[in-house]
Amino acid sequence: MNYEAAEVAATSGVLSSETYSYLSDSVNRYGDYMIKLKLEKQVKPGIYDVFFESGDIIDKELQVGDKLTIYLEDKNLSLFGKLVNSTILGYTPDGFVDGRIKSIKTAVIAKKAENLAKGYDVIADIEKNSGSVQLAILVVTKLNPAGKYYGLAAHEYIDADNLHYGDSTDESGNTGVNYIFDNGDFIKTVELYPDGVEKLIKYVQQ
Repeated sequence: MNYEAAEVAATSGVLSSETYSYLSDSVNRYGDYMIKLKLEKQVKPGIYDVFFESGDIIDKELQVGDKLTIYLEDKNLSLFGKLVNSTILGYTPDGFVDGRIKSIKTAVIAKKAENLAKGYDVIADIEKNSGSVQLAILVVTKLNPAGKYYGLAAHEYIDADNLHYGDSTDESGNTGVNYIFDNGDFIKTVELYPDGVEKLIKYVQQ
């Protein structure tokens, strides 16, 4: 499953939170798995900056040549591991054998993200969809990793009506935590209802 997630990132230019959540939900159907990420961002050929924190990797724009590694490990021993390390007829193995299931996949990013939007596109999208009951927009800035929702309270993700951008102090000036820079870069991801209609548009500042 980490193979699939890595390949999606390699061909889309981003490891989205939706892909990561799908990976986490899928592997944990089969056990209690730990997921570790490693991103090697290419500074120049052969030179990389390395990141391990999920906040530095998920929903971040990846460049062609970057390397993404997804490592899975079951926190519990497999049945084989338990048998190998068990005491049988008074005999105890000399050394502990780690029989946990592990998987590692590294993918080289082959395609630049196409779902990039500018800040002015984000603001326009908020205004365009301000009256939609079905759609919520979530904007995540560098100063507010939790993000801010826009839309009607009738939507399950929104607690109170918030139809417009720029009408509150947290969105004003360069210091407002939810300020959207016109020329800022945002990764756009979309969550759909089962019938294919857009449920959530998420913009994450890069």
